[in-house]
Amino acid sequence: MSEMEEVKVGVTWQHLVATALATGAAALLAIYAVIIAPVAPFPGVSGLYLAAAIYVPLSLWLGLWGCIAGYFSCVILGFVSTPFGAVSLIWSLADFVEGLIPLVAFRLMKADVDIGKDLQRKKELYILLAVLVVNLIIASFATALNIPILWLINLIIAIILIIGMYILNPSKSWLLYVIFGIFGAAIGSALIGIAVPIAFGFGSWDAFWVGVIGWFAGDLIVLSAIATPMMVYLTGRIKQTSVYVENWFS
Repeated sequence: MSEMEEVKVGVTWQHLVATALATGAAALLAIYAVIIAPVAPFPGVSGLYLAAAIYVPLSLWLGLWGCIAGYFSCVILGFVSTPFGAVSLIWSLADFVEGLIPLVAFRLMKADVDIGKDLQRKKELYILLAVLVVNLIIASFATALNIPILWLINLIIAIILIIGMYILNPSKSWLLYVIFGIFGAAIGSALIGIAVPIAFGFGSWDAFWVGVIGWFAGDLIVLSAIATPMMVYLTGRIKQTSVYVENWFS
């Protein structure tokens, strides 16, 4: 074998362990989010679904292992905190898709997942990230105190700041992350996450868009405020470890 020949490492036990740990952590976050910020009248739906914040980074770091972790964490949520029962096995595709959408986009476009590399305007970006975190905290209070207008303002602010982040760093990776890692992931997950319960009799189609908007907005806020800093600060470090997945499973 030539010294310059690339050595490909396949699936290892470390991928399995990382997936199991990620599943457990995401399940705890999901259950907690549904308890503190439920979206009526749909069980299992949260206006601040904290678990979503790690689904996107996990999928871009661990490939399909991250999507699998998202799926099984939602299965656990479904059996523990909802009346869905076996329907949870289908409903949980919502969280599988949340990671799959950005993963497919980055893989097909052959883009670098390290959005924090070669930042053009670091100081300004860090300020926006800090404001997003503050916005998340305010959104948490708005949800807890049931102040819809304030929560809506938080959503609008998050969208503006997300667009601002791309303007500061107009790269291919940032564009894919904003479109598919935040907006695409949130709406794709929301559509499945609300449609499946209704299709199986756990809700009315009349409230479909109420549920979708609540799911989408909650995911968008946490993805912008939590997933984005994780992607910026941790991706470069994760890529240097043996659990990082460059393709789909290895």
